[in-house]
Amino acid sequence: MAYPCPVFPNASSLFVHSGNILNWNRLKKKPLQSQQEEFIESVKGTLSSFLESSQTDALQNIPKLNCIHSELKESLPKEERSELKLTVKIFLYNNQPATIVRDAVEKVLSELDVEYIETVLLSWHAEFGEDEDEDELRLKHLQPYWEVLQDLHDDDLLLNAGVSDLDRDLLEELYDWAKVKPCINQVNLASCCTMPPELIEYAKATDIQLLTHNDPKAMFPDATLQEIIRNYTTQMDSENWSMEWAVCYSVVVKCRGVIKAKGNMITANRPTQNSLKITKTD
Repeated sequence: MAYPCPVFPNASSLFVHSGNILNWNRLKKKPLQSQQEEFIESVKGTLSSFLESSQTDALQNIPKLNCIHSELKESLPKEERSELKLTVKIFLYNNQPATIVRDAVEKVLSELDVEYIETVLLSWHAEFGEDEDEDELRLKHLQPYWEVLQDLHDDDLLLNAGVSDLDRDLLEELYDWAKVKPCINQVNLASCCTMPPELIEYAKATDIQLLTHNDPKAMFPDATLQEIIRNYTTQMDSENWSMEWAVCYSVVVKCRGVIKAKGNMITANRPTQNSLKITKTD
């Protein structure tokens, strides 16, 4: 549907939750998708469903958009909770404060109506650093986010913590420094066909589980979000959005390994129109 004018011109924050995509016929028809393709499709479908079920006039002055696929949103059954394992992977973006880790975890807890998460994994974008020529991920970049994760562990909101794509040296630095030790390190075999022997040896010595994955570091870039919004609404609606975090979650039945639920969430923001006008004037 083509809109003659902006649909949500005053929106400055956006939250999207796909709900349980295992029950989504749209995705069942595309079983060979990559994790990233599946993620993008779930955001597209959720935004489309939200717009179809909303009164356009009602969105004109809303500052916060909550796009939740209500038909697919599911709470975890409390009577089955002890038999289920919830794993959450948080994709972190440049220049975002470490507090977004707590924001993401609390959002998952609220949306799934659970009191704790078994495992939270953190994935850092490749381009971190205070200087333009410093794009190598270092311990100093990890520490603020891991400290928030440790606080969440102390608050009994998560049981285990893990990381993604750390090499042997950085994993050792984090392990030696951290109070709550990383128990998982995901390794992307697209960048290395086999596990590095030194990483395997260190993981065995410290009882860290090595798992493989094929997720890109930038699971859902700003440009992808802006393109999706532009395709469903207008150019103005799509401008200036920046990702805060992206989340993939899965729920597995313990001992059986059966996936009961999986879904995706994102949070993004942009400057208000007033602040944009002030910036342009200056």
